[in-house]
Amino acid sequence: MKRAKRTDWKTEPLPLKRAAVRLDKAFSQNEMDIIRRGLIPAQMEDKWFVFWEHDTLFFHRSWTGLCIYVAHFDCSGDSCRMVGAEVNREPAQYEGISDQQDAEMISYLVDVLLLHRNTQFPNDELSPQNRALMNWSMVGRAMLGEHPNDD
Repeated sequence: MKRAKRTDWKTEPLPLKRAAVRLDKAFSQNEMDIIRRGLIPAQMEDKWFVFWEHDTLFFHRSWTGLCIYVAHFDCSGDSCRMVGAEVNREPAQYEGISDQQDAEMISYLVDVLLLHRNTQFPNDELSPQNRALMNWSMVGRAMLGEHPNDD
């Protein structure tokens, strides 16, 4: 399977206006092999381009190429731990303002987009319709269990 690299898609750098968030999630070597492949969008309903570079996972919106998240890993031995991330805080590019919600979203994106896990969407929106719309805007067809790498 092809491994995503920066040059596979249009990308914009993370803007200077950013926040640092703490993460603490461990992954096995097998999971890391999958995570390092990243994700190249195959159709309009694929919302992210994700690639691995130098113990760092970059998340770019597929339509615009805007960098939203940059997750950092500490890898040693047979395991890796996602230890922190930089989050886009440029209001013209990304409206998120909650470090906690962004930390949860990064974990969710890794689980759903890369590891193909059926995971609860991390949002406190009470309306099922609004939750579904928000989930669709974040992960597109992956919320239905369909992934570009499955094509």
